[in-house]
Order: sequence, then C-alpha cells, then structure tokens
Amino acid sequence: MKPAGIAAIVFVGLLAFGLGAWWAVTSSQPDLEMAGSGYVLPEPRDLPAFELVDGQGVAFSQTDFQGHWSVLYFGFTYCPDVCPAALAVMAQVKQQLDGDEDLDDRYYLVSVDPARDTPVRLTEYVTYFDPEFLGLTGEFDQLDRLTRAAGAVYKVPDAPEDDNYLVAHSSTLTLIDPAGRVHAIFTSPFDPNVIADKLGALMRNWKAD
Repeated sequence: MKPAGIAAIVFVGLLAFGLGAWWAVTSSQPDLEMAGSGYVLPEPRDLPAFELVDGQGVAFSQTDFQGHWSVLYFGFTYCPDVCPAALAVMAQVKQQLDGDEDLDDRYYLVSVDPARDTPVRLTEYVTYFDPEFLGLTGEFDQLDRLTRAAGAVYKVPDAPEDDNYLVAHSSTLTLIDPAGRVHAIFTSPFDPNVIADKLGALMRNWKAD
C-alpha cells in the first residue's frame, strides 16, 4: 500500500479516536448538539498550563487566550489537503463574523509538526488564508497538554526517512471562550455558514461566570 493510502487509514483512525477521547474527557453529555456540526460543553473546560510560541517566536501561554474568543485548528503547513481546506473554512467564517463589531474573535493554526513548521513558515502560511490568522507551535510535551484538553489527537512518524512525511491528525475546530476555557467543539465536515451562525450565537449569548 502506498504511503498516502496508509496515511489516510491512520488519519481516519485518529479522527475516530480523537472524537472518542473528547467524549471520554467530558464530565457528562454535551447539553447542546449544534445541528450535527459539533457540541457545546455543559461546563467549559479549563486549559492546563502550557508554553508555546507564536508566529513571531514570542512565548504564548494559556492566559493569552483570555479576553477574546479563539478558534483553534490543529494541523501542519505541509498538509496536502485537509488543513488548507479547514483554514479556508475558517477564513470564510471569520469574514462572515467580521461585520459584527461587538465580537472579538481570533483564529489560530496550532502546528503539531514543530520540526518543520518554524514560526516564520507558520506566519507565511496562515496569513495566506487571512492576514489576521495566527500560528502557534512548540515542543511536543507542551503541544500535548493543549491537544488533550481540546480533544485533538495527532501522530508524527517516529523516524521519517526524510522531510517528506505526513502527520496524521484529527480534524476539529476548538472554540476557546474569553475566560480561556474550551467552550465548544466543531466537527467535520465543516460548513462555514453553519459554523459562523453557531459561533456568532455562542459569542453573543456568552456571559462570564
């Protein structure tokens, strides 16, 4: 079997595992199913302490998510299809919500391929989709803290023969609320119109504890 076929099988398995892992770490059934597009957590989940770097190489921690809404996608810049499609959806969602001046929302690609995705490359990549998109990456132990909290999973090849390798990963959008907590999970396939509608409603109706 060709590497691409193997990667596809691994990806599907990780996607299923990632959704299962998310269900396992929630304390109870989600209280709102968003018309098949995802779930709102009944109790927002605090993020663990972590330290990544942004597209400028500046340290970024869990507290940097506070004070605004954040939408996270976990992937990598060398991804041939799934990641660019997801970022294109994010760009459409952002464009639809940009007209609401009351919303403060930011969009991130969290790279799970730090060996190749330098801060400079991340910035060049994400700003291709939208000039305001942001990139984050870091050491694997720090990435793992964030991905576990967000219900995302990934698998980097243990010993790639060269730089032409694929990273298997789940495909979800994680919504972080202004208190810096995991608030909702959007699952693929992504519909930008549905996501924009649901995101806008969640943001406008949110009240801090």
